[in-house]
Amino acid sequence: MNERSAVPSAPSLLVEAGPETPPEWELAARCGFSLARWRHLETRARGLGCDPFDLAIGDGVVTERDFVAALATLIETPFAPTPPLPHDPPPSDEAMAFRSYPARADDGGKLRVLAPNGTLAALLIRQHHEGKRPRLVLTTRQALLDRLVEADGPRIARKAAFGLPESFSARHSGTPKHRAIWLVAAIAFVLFLALAAFFPVQALVLPPLLIAPLFILAGISVLTATFESSAHETPHPPVETAHLPRYSLLVPLFREANIVETLIGRLDALIYPRDRLEAFLLVEADDTETQAALRQAKLPAWMMILTVPPGDPRTKPRALNAALPFATGDLLVVYDAEDAPEDDQLLRSAALFHGTAPDVACLQARLAITNVRDGFLSRRFAIDYAALFDCIKAGMGRAEWPVPLGGSSNHFRTAVLRQVGGWDAWNVTEDADLGLRLARFGWRVADLRSTTWEEAPNTFPAWMNQRTRWMKGWLQTLIVHARQPRLLLENIGLFRMVVVASTGIGVLLGALLYPIFIVAVTLRLMHPAPLGGGTPLLTAGDAMLVLALVIAVLVEFIPAIAALRRRKALALAPYILAAPVTHLLVSIATWRALFELICRPFHWHKTMHGQARHEGGLSPIGDPVRSRATRPLK
Repeated sequence: MNERSAVPSAPSLLVEAGPETPPEWELAARCGFSLARWRHLETRARGLGCDPFDLAIGDGVVTERDFVAALATLIETPFAPTPPLPHDPPPSDEAMAFRSYPARADDGGKLRVLAPNGTLAALLIRQHHEGKRPRLVLTTRQALLDRLVEADGPRIARKAAFGLPESFSARHSGTPKHRAIWLVAAIAFVLFLALAAFFPVQALVLPPLLIAPLFILAGISVLTATFESSAHETPHPPVETAHLPRYSLLVPLFREANIVETLIGRLDALIYPRDRLEAFLLVEADDTETQAALRQAKLPAWMMILTVPPGDPRTKPRALNAALPFATGDLLVVYDAEDAPEDDQLLRSAALFHGTAPDVACLQARLAITNVRDGFLSRRFAIDYAALFDCIKAGMGRAEWPVPLGGSSNHFRTAVLRQVGGWDAWNVTEDADLGLRLARFGWRVADLRSTTWEEAPNTFPAWMNQRTRWMKGWLQTLIVHARQPRLLLENIGLFRMVVVASTGIGVLLGALLYPIFIVAVTLRLMHPAPLGGGTPLLTAGDAMLVLALVIAVLVEFIPAIAALRRRKALALAPYILAAPVTHLLVSIATWRALFELICRPFHWHKTMHGQARHEGGLSPIGDPVRSRATRPLK
C-alpha cells in the first residue's frame, strides 16, 4: 500500500527553469520532462483546451502509474497500486466520476483514495505547499475502478439486470402465461393444417388475403427507406478540438482472448483527443482467459478493464448496463470485439451531433462485412448487411421513422441513454429494442455515414446460432412493445406504428411461414384453375398473391443492388438469386427461436470471433480521400 515511485528527484527542467518555477513544473520534472518539451506540451494543451498532464498521459508520453507515483513522492503521500477497499462509500458510479472514495487506514483513521488527473494534481500540490493537504492514498484510475466494482458488485449486478421498468423489459417473456399463449397459437396452427386437408382451396386463398397486405405494407416501407437513403449527405462543419465532447467507448468481451491484441490496435487507431476519450473493456467475472489477456496487454491509459460482477442473465446488454453508470463521456458508443471502425468515426459522430437537431439521440454507423470471400454464407451475409445498413436503416433514419438499431457502432448522447433506461438485460437483441424505445420517448436515430467493419460467421453452426438469437430477440421485442398498443400508438403515432408493425411482424411471419408459403404457391400453380380464373374468392387471393410476390422480388433486389453499387461490389449480385436458400435457413432459425423463447428465453448464443479466413470484397462508402469537414479545427 505504501509503494513510492523511483522517478528522478531533480531532472533538467528545474535546473533550466531556475528557482522561481510554478509548482506543476516540479511534478513535470519528476515525470522526466525537459524545459523545452514541457513548454511545448503546455502550448499544445492551451490550444486544445486541456491539461498538459492529461495530454501527456493520453498521448503515452508518460504512463499514468509514473505520473501518480511522481505526484505521490512530490506531496509526500503513499502511492497504492492496490488501494484499500471503500468504507461507507457513495455509489460506485459517483465515486468513479469524482475519482475518489473514503477508506480506512491500517491504524483505523479516515483517509481518501484518489486517482488524480492533471487538474487534481495541481490542487494537491497547492494544498501540500499550504499545509492543507488531507490524508490521502493515491492510485490509478484502473485500480480505483477495480476496487469500486469489488466493493459494490452486488448492487451493480442487480441494477444492470433490473434497472429497466418491467413494462419495457422482456424478463417475463418466458413465464407460464406467455408459454400458454404460444401453446394456444401452436394448437391453432395445427388445426389450420388439419382443416386445410379437407378444404384445400380455402386454405390456399385465405392466407394471401389475410397476410399479403401486411407483407405489401412492409415491402413498401423497405423500398421507401431505400429511396430515402440515396439522398445527398448534408455536410457538417468541423468541431474545434477544444470543444470536442468527451467520448466513452463500451466494448463487451466474452471468450475473446484470441483477438485482444487486434482489438486494442483497432481502438488505438481511432483519431480523437486522448484526454477526452475513455474505453471500458467489459469482461465477465469468470472469463479468466480474456481477463489474463487484457492484463498482459499494454493498454493505453484511456482504456480500462471493467470486470462485470456475476449475475443473471449472462447477456451483452447486462454487461453494458453494468458499465453505463461509470461512463463520463458526453457521447457514448458501443463496439463489438471484432469491430474495425473507420479511424475518423468518432470525429464524424461528434461533428454530426454538433450540427444536427437536438432530438437526435443516437447515430447508427454503417456495418459492413470484411470476410466476404470466406464462402456462400459470408457472401450472402455481406449482401444482407449492405442492404440493411446502407439502404434500409439509413433511409429509415432519414425519414425520421423508428430505427431498430444494429448491435454495434451505436453512438448515443449519454444523458439520453440513461434517461430511457439503458439496455434491456433480458432481451437478446437489445439493440432493436432500444431503437424502438428511443422512438417511444420522442428521440430520433440518424444515419452516420461511416463504416465499421465486422466479421460474418463463416460456418453453418455459427450462422444458425446467431440468426436464432436475432429472431428470438425480435420476438421478445415485439412482445414487449405490443403489451400496450394504445400507449404505443400515443408514443409514436399511427403512421410510424404501421411501419413498425408491418416490418417487424412481416419479418417474423415471413420467416415462420416461408416453407408453407412455398408449398402453397406450388399447390396453387398445380391447381386446374389458371391464375386470375376460377371463383371470385380464388381470383382475389391470386391478385394478392401476385402483388405480394412482385413486392417481395423488388424488396430482394432493389436495396441489395443499390447497396452493392455503393460498395463497388456488384460482382456479388448473382448471389442475390440465392436468396430463397437463405430465407429457408432463416425460417429454420426462426422456428428454433420460437422453441427457445418458450423453453430458454434468455439463452445467449455466443458468436466466436477471429475465425475469418480472407479479407476484402467491399469498399468504403464515399470518397477514398476523407473530407476535412469531419476533422477537428486546431
